[in-house]
Amino acid sequence: MIAEIEIRLSNQLSEMDRLFEELEAFLDKTEVPPRPRFNLNLAVDEFVSNAINHGYPDGRAGEIAIHAVHRGDRLDVTLSDDSDAFDPLDAPEPDIDASIEDRRIGGLGVHLVRKLADAFSYRHEGGRNVLFLTLKFATPAT
Repeated sequence: MIAEIEIRLSNQLSEMDRLFEELEAFLDKTEVPPRPRFNLNLAVDEFVSNAINHGYPDGRAGEIAIHAVHRGDRLDVTLSDDSDAFDPLDAPEPDIDASIEDRRIGGLGVHLVRKLADAFSYRHEGGRNVLFLTLKFATPAT
């Protein structure tokens, strides 16, 4: 079964509740298993909140879009926004062995998403940041 959803929102934190309500309804309808569901929610929360909080420093209005396609054994997700260009693949790996006091602020969410996704890529196209993720579903052992 192939099912998809596209959610568009303004770059306002007040939009997050609507975003997750629509996303959860889609995940329920398509019966996405718990682990990829958690990973998708983490990725969406991380990238959307980062875009809202850091991508529009001049306070301009913007648009964020989430497109998810359920393809039976995986979710293919595209997150895009018209915020300032930011390539999460260029973000330095956090030093997870450093003490809390010595760690650089930020970057842990991007690091987690990069580790949890089965595929992760980025491009800047047409004035938009475009992030692609694939989250595969575990196949039950036989």
